[in-house]
Amino acid sequence: MRIALNVTMSLFAASALWGCQGDRSAEAGVSGKTVVSHGTASIGGAFTLVDDKGAQVTEADLLGKPHLIYFGFAYCPDICPTALQKLGAAQQLMGDAGDDVGYVLITVDPERDTVEKIAQYVSFEPFPSGLRGFTGSVEQIDVAKAAYKLTTYKTTFDGEPVEPGDEDYTVNHSDIIYLMGSDGKFADFFSARSTPREIAVRVRQELMKSDK
Repeated sequence: MRIALNVTMSLFAASALWGCQGDRSAEAGVSGKTVVSHGTASIGGAFTLVDDKGAQVTEADLLGKPHLIYFGFAYCPDICPTALQKLGAAQQLMGDAGDDVGYVLITVDPERDTVEKIAQYVSFEPFPSGLRGFTGSVEQIDVAKAAYKLTTYKTTFDGEPVEPGDEDYTVNHSDIIYLMGSDGKFADFFSARSTPREIAVRVRQELMKSDK
C-alpha cells in the first residue's frame, strides 16, 4: 500500500505520548486511516532483538504473514494491557483467520523487561494467543523504535525526571498498533480509538491481499 508519508506521520503525531498512568480522554488519535498517494511511508525496517524464548530475531522473522506490532512494556498498568486485550478480542473476532496473523509486543523498557519477564507477560489471557515478546539492549530497542518512528521518555509517576538508578518509573509512549504486511511493509495503524472489530475487518482485508 502506498501512503503519503507526510499525512501518515501527521496521523501518528495525533496519537500523543501517554504515560501508562495517564488520562486518555483528550486523545485526538485517528483510527487506522490511510491516504493513498505518492511515496511510501518509511515505517518499519531493520532490527535485531531477542524474543521471549531467548532467540535472536530480526525483521526477516516477520515476513510471510501480516503482523500486528505494539510497543509497550510489562510494568505498564493500564494502556498497554488495554491495547493487547484489544488485539486478543480482534483475534477472536477473526476466527480461524486470526491464527494467520502474527502478534508482537516490542518492549520500550528493556532495562526491566528481561526475557523472563516479557515471556511471563505475553502469556497472559486475554492477550492474543501466540503473542511474542521482543526485548534487547537499550541500543537495540532504540534502533527498533527509530524504525517505527516511535518516541518514548521515562518519568516518575509524579511526572518528574528519573534519576540514575531509579527503577520506580513509567515510560511514556505512543499508543499505536502497527499493521505490517506479509512483505514486511507498513500497511496501516490503529489508535486507542480503534475497536477490535475495526482491527479485525482491516486485518482480514490484508490477509485477502496476502493470499492473492
